[in-house]
Amino acid sequence: MKFHTFYTDNFPEKIVEQHSNCCNRLKIAVEYHKVPYALQFLTRYKQHGELMNWLLSNSNEDVVCFLDLDCLPHDKNTLQQAFEWVSDNHSFCGNAQNVSHINMRNHVYAAASMLMIHKKAWNYLGNPSLSCVFENELTQIDTAQLLTLKADQLGFPYQLMYPIGYDGPDEYKLAGYGMYGTGTLYPGTYHLFALSENVKDIPEIWNQRVSNILNSEKIIPKHSSIYYGL
Repeated sequence: MKFHTFYTDNFPEKIVEQHSNCCNRLKIAVEYHKVPYALQFLTRYKQHGELMNWLLSNSNEDVVCFLDLDCLPHDKNTLQQAFEWVSDNHSFCGNAQNVSHINMRNHVYAAASMLMIHKKAWNYLGNPSLSCVFENELTQIDTAQLLTLKADQLGFPYQLMYPIGYDGPDEYKLAGYGMYGTGTLYPGTYHLFALSENVKDIPEIWNQRVSNILNSEKIIPKHSSIYYGL
């Protein structure tokens, strides 16, 4: 199990170092892929998915694993179990997410923040591009979302890791499941989401979660993702 992490060169090296330290603490192998920060909006947001496409086409790994730079691993056993399931079932598994501002807001998919894809699954689904799709500079198909859309069309089985809780303050409704948001705790990872949009000011909650992982402390999010209200 080896993860690939994409990031642009405008990220502070401290964030890369913190991410690497957390992965090393859990003895998780990661290969980092740094690319120049693209000034053009659409180019910048497509780079991530384009790298994922390239790795699926060219990597020697049967299962290609992805982990965002703002997504920290905290439970290796859970990630290893997911990896073994993907390997045995020739499928894919990822963190559950949706895009709350589009007409497919109720479609939950395996997000790029933590995603494991068996090459046989990708080939069976027709090698769907993992690059995002924009209309009028608004996301219509998010990075890696087409993979799950194709799987749902064909009735292809896969696994999702649903959120346990989140820190906020930003929050979103995950279709009919519940809530998630800034600093979401998943079974195997912790995803800050907004870190990539404001890399100059590292939130204190990020430093706190890094410290939790390095000190083998349980992460307790501020809000529960389970939602029973209307």
